[in-house]
Amino acid sequence: MSKYDKETKFYWLQLKEDFFEDDAIEWLEEQRPNGRDYAYFYLKLCLKSLKTNGLLIRNVGNILIPYDNKKLAEITKMDFDTVTVAMELLKEIGLVQILENGEIYMTQLDNLIGSVSKGALKKQQQRLLKNQNSLLLRTNGGQMSNRDRDKDRDRDIIKYNIQSNEFDNEFEMLWMKYPKKQGKKDAKKHFMKAIKNGVAFETINKGLDNYLEYIKANEILIQYVKQGSTWFNQECWNDDYTIQDNQVKSKLEQNRELFERLRNNDETRN
Repeated sequence: MSKYDKETKFYWLQLKEDFFEDDAIEWLEEQRPNGRDYAYFYLKLCLKSLKTNGLLIRNVGNILIPYDNKKLAEITKMDFDTVTVAMELLKEIGLVQILENGEIYMTQLDNLIGSVSKGALKKQQQRLLKNQNSLLLRTNGGQMSNRDRDKDRDRDIIKYNIQSNEFDNEFEMLWMKYPKKQGKKDAKKHFMKAIKNGVAFETINKGLDNYLEYIKANEILIQYVKQGSTWFNQECWNDDYTIQDNQVKSKLEQNRELFERLRNNDETRN
């Protein structure tokens, strides 16, 4: 039995066909004097941060050193002036964020990243080849028409893709964001079931983002957050997470308002 390498991973960017029609990317390309170079630089940063989930910082011995524009120009092989302007633009539109320790965070990379282990990739290739070979060997009355063969092959390939780990990375991305990580195995089972039933990954991802915003706005304690398995089992991406304006206020603001009301009442009584 062959031993598959489960540690080595391949990473890639998953760009949608309308990537360059996104408002942020269009705006970036419109900037003078080197708009297209700024967009190109952004893609290079995304590639450089794939293995670290969107974070860029230098490991030098036992210390972490932030990247400056000179070093970014070096690792991306781009002009220093172009990098300097591009970084300011990327920060301005929120595609790049500089964290407190100097890390560069690519804020949208979660929506673009894809990865698969070397072993899983080999298995995918072998299964796909096996499916294709079995189609060529099957006959209908001694002969299968090219049209029928193409139909069967497409059907089997689609079935294989759904049953494979095609959506493993998407689930891992969701699970990384989910705040209460109980029941991962069951959560993944319900996620895969939803995908097979035709629910779009974007729908689930958007529903989770709405839930996270709802938790934050209402300052819900972690013990009252649904377990991961429960959220996926109940298809909670369909729930209404409307946030009222007054829910956005922080506890500090609410306490200040309460203090002001109490003080005003005291002054009125006096």
